Amino acid sequence: MRTFLILLDTPGIKQFVFGTDPLAEVRGASALLDRLNREETRKVLEEAFPGRVMEAYAAGGAAQFVVTAEDRHTVENVLERLAALYAKQTGGEVQLLWGIGEVALGEPGGYRAALKAAFSDLAWQRFTAREQPAVLTFPLAVECQSTSYLPATRTRVWADEIRLVSEASDRKYREISEVNPGRLWAEFIHALDLPDTVKHTPHWLRCTTLQEIGEYSESRAGYLGLVYADGNAMGRLVQELESLEVARAFSTLVDGSIRDACHQALKELFRETLAEIRLRSDPSGNHLQLRKIPGDILLLGGDDLVVVLPAELAVPFSIRLSELFEEYSRQRQEELEEPARSFFRQRLQGRGLTISCGVVIAPSRFPFYLLLDLAEELLASAKKGGSRDPEATRYWVPSYIDFHIQAGSAVHDLHAIRREEYGVGTAYVRTFRPYRRDKLQTLCAAAAKLRGVGIPQSKRHDLLEAALEPRARQAEWKAKELFGRLAGPFGKQRLALFEGLCQLAPMDLNDFPWVRQNGGWATALADLMEIYDFVQAKEA
Repeated sequence: MRTFLILLDTPGIKQFVFGTDPLAEVRGASALLDRLNREETRKVLEEAFPGRVMEAYAAGGAAQFVVTAEDRHTVENVLERLAALYAKQTGGEVQLLWGIGEVALGEPGGYRAALKAAFSDLAWQRFTAREQPAVLTFPLAVECQSTSYLPATRTRVWADEIRLVSEASDRKYREISEVNPGRLWAEFIHALDLPDTVKHTPHWLRCTTLQEIGEYSESRAGYLGLVYADGNAMGRLVQELESLEVARAFSTLVDGSIRDACHQALKELFRETLAEIRLRSDPSGNHLQLRKIPGDILLLGGDDLVVVLPAELAVPFSIRLSELFEEYSRQRQEELEEPARSFFRQRLQGRGLTISCGVVIAPSRFPFYLLLDLAEELLASAKKGGSRDPEATRYWVPSYIDFHIQAGSAVHDLHAIRREEYGVGTAYVRTFRPYRRDKLQTLCAAAAKLRGVGIPQSKRHDLLEAALEPRARQAEWKAKELFGRLAGPFGKQRLALFEGLCQLAPMDLNDFPWVRQNGGWATALADLMEIYDFVQAKEA
């Protein structure tokens, strides 16, 4: 018998989960992949290698196992059967890839060498994997109403609507309605201090559509916030895991920390809603009159997290989430046993793990898959900002957050938006984004103070237009003119605006609204005006 380390990956799962608009399909796809990843994968391996399977982790579409088998060919045959199961359960939309490395038992560094070989094998699998298959349809074929590149094969009734859907979309609906109706949501509800009658019927508190979540927005009617969070430097740490015990500790630390941080951050944001639910809950179990919790966890596994919230809660959630994740992961490190504790101590120097976030605020009726694409670009921008931070190391990167307010219907990629509208890459940059977490807190505090002095919407709109004026000198003249026209008793509006900008970066009043940055000029005036609506007022 020989020992093999197996790495599993499912590329393209975000397209499968979020490449559609109906919230029911998104939830169903997330639940389906979670079940395949956490339950079905281990079940198939246990049946093939009874008593010879050791799990390191299985979450977020990735997994690592150690199995004992006769030879590599036997392992590959089992993984091919597992890949066929994934394809069947997802209507052919998800492809399972794997890497295999043989573990030399008894040799120093044997596990790490096997891990390196498995990652190399997995990289080759990714390189040679098929692209999304083209589905040939005839003129009389009807497209799926959710995934138009697939032919509709059946009808599905959902929320009093008859939809023509593909096999893949139908399986998503079936998962959320019949097989696995919301493990992520049930876990969140059970983490709250709510009456048992409510915990046993968590679906009563769940919004049914994205539009319903947007209706709870107080800052801008019909708007929601999408938060996409991902761990920093996790890939480097994963590739240096020294043993199965360290791999298990790493998985437990990351998965537990992000889960607890998400639940606690939401619990704090929904404090008033939860208090109302406790007050109005019916001991008989009739919860029709309860207010729903205005948000949802769409993806939570490994170090990935996707959450939707009312617009004004998205940025505060991302800030609090990153704080709690760093705090919880640091605390969990102290509770680890050797050699896992030394592994993290040597690389993190007593600091917690960190995450970065992309936050997009947009109308709730905006195509969801486009919002997810934009959030993914914002996340990449945040990670890039963190990697350039002076305090960043190989294994530790400070938390950065990037945000964007999508007001109109036109969508461009983030790079084009920042270049054309915000002057990124020029001598006069109109944004400080992405923000390090503490700087974003400063920006939010400045915006809250501005709300406290009450700058009229018309003047905020003019200041935003001035900040985004493409011609730098005209932008400066307009901004100074508008700044001089700000009123309020004792010049409170001018003082609050100037102090807010100075807190982000020291500024000479003569240069308003510009500050020196990276050899050029930059201003955070547009950032301050855009986030104004999405923070709570603070008395000046």
